[in-house]
Amino acid sequence: MRRKILFAVIVFLFLVPIFAGCTGGSGPQEGVAQGREVAPDFSWQTLDGEIVHLSDLKGKVVLLDFWATWCGPCRSTIPHVEAIHNQYKDKDVVVIGINMDVASKRQAVMDFIKENGMTYFIVSDANGNVASLYGATSIPRFFLVDKSGNIASTKIGNIPNLEELITSEIDKLLEE
Repeated sequence: MRRKILFAVIVFLFLVPIFAGCTGGSGPQEGVAQGREVAPDFSWQTLDGEIVHLSDLKGKVVLLDFWATWCGPCRSTIPHVEAIHNQYKDKDVVVIGINMDVASKRQAVMDFIKENGMTYFIVSDANGNVASLYGATSIPRFFLVDKSGNIASTKIGNIPNLEELITSEIDKLLEE
């Protein structure tokens, strides 16, 4: 009897992260901000050495994708995020992947990006500062930032029809 209970607990603990996203969370969720809070500003350095701030992108719709190479649900969403990037790259939309792998995995992350054909901006958040600003305690986690720099919506987990949901919201934000 104890073995059956132990087995059930182990199976449960193994399956919860798969269906809920990585690092916790209560499963796929979505929400649209009522009052639209200002998106916390952060900066990153491009490969050319230029410092870019999120606030520099006002006037554009921004999709932020918090992810990690070790997160199975994140891996499943990457092709959808890449498709969104390709669909909107010539419009006023910027896609930024915020990688949460530890700094010691930098080369593995670079290899992963290349192997998965990720052509959108990737920012390292190895210390978790940006995730903390956004309260991104589970991944994958997506934030859509409107042209005024406010959080328009957030999504958590590998949501069915993720690509369609986000593109629909981007289209609405582009019309604002």
